[in-house]
Amino acid sequence: MILMCALASLLSVLPYTTPKYEVEVERDVVYAQAEGYWTHAPVGERGTVRKLSPQLLKTRALDLDLDIYLPAADSSETRPLLLMMHGGSFFIGNKEEKGQAGWCDYFASLGYVAVSINYRLGFRPTRADLAAAEKRALDDADAALRYLLERKDLRIDPERIFAAGTSAGAMLALGLAFRPGADHPRIRAVGNFWGSVHDLKVLEQGSAAILSFQSPHDPVMPYGKGYPFHSEARRVQVPSQWFSEEMYGTHAIHERAEELGLRAEHHPCEEPRHRLHIADDGEYTERFYEIRDRMATFFAEELTPLSSGPDRR
Repeated sequence: MILMCALASLLSVLPYTTPKYEVEVERDVVYAQAEGYWTHAPVGERGTVRKLSPQLLKTRALDLDLDIYLPAADSSETRPLLLMMHGGSFFIGNKEEKGQAGWCDYFASLGYVAVSINYRLGFRPTRADLAAAEKRALDDADAALRYLLERKDLRIDPERIFAAGTSAGAMLALGLAFRPGADHPRIRAVGNFWGSVHDLKVLEQGSAAILSFQSPHDPVMPYGKGYPFHSEARRVQVPSQWFSEEMYGTHAIHERAEELGLRAEHHPCEEPRHRLHIADDGEYTERFYEIRDRMATFFAEELTPLSSGPDRR
């Protein structure tokens, strides 16, 4: 009982869970250059795929950029980093999407350096090209992380790095956290929002804690094992098995993480939607705030001695 009371008291005063700063934003900061098709495209507009398809004929030199949300007037010697990545099936999306921008703004108010990135998008409808697009995006996310750590003026603590994303962005966050090799910056915890992995064995390559949200009736990403865009919730089935391997969604990831002894938390959501945080009218849903607040607490708990998990690196 004494231990439980002490734990409750500790959680009630966790750092980085209460807004205390005004927020400043450095926009359109170029972190790398690379060859690719494009780095951002509108979400939800009709004809986007048709308009972009001609650009798949040839790559070009691209500036990769990001937005940095900073706690104004913060005098801390070091600060945690949240790297946020948008979704969009590696074809559409941008760093200024309302969900990612809103979460970054909130985490900067808590004292984080919060960053939303653009990365290379676009692929032809083949398995090989989709796999190449995912690798390009992951390489870009890694390049963004390394750029940020080299910016000494940001005062980022390399031992307090967090990654989060939605859909394809969650795949990137998981990829950063469980990428093989000891030469990659360690990710302490991941916000996995309706993301997936190609192989559950990747979870054996890291020690990050995983917070997951997804609907079991997600029409885009599998909840357990399956193909993207192949859910029973869809009215029209997409033959995604032609260009994608089977994948493992948040429920399968959570179960395997627990088997491995990783710190993990999973939130099944009843609404039959893919994007749980943004409504059809473009406004925030209640899930946006629920995910925001749970993510803040989950990450803060990771910074306490009571929640230190296994370190396989």
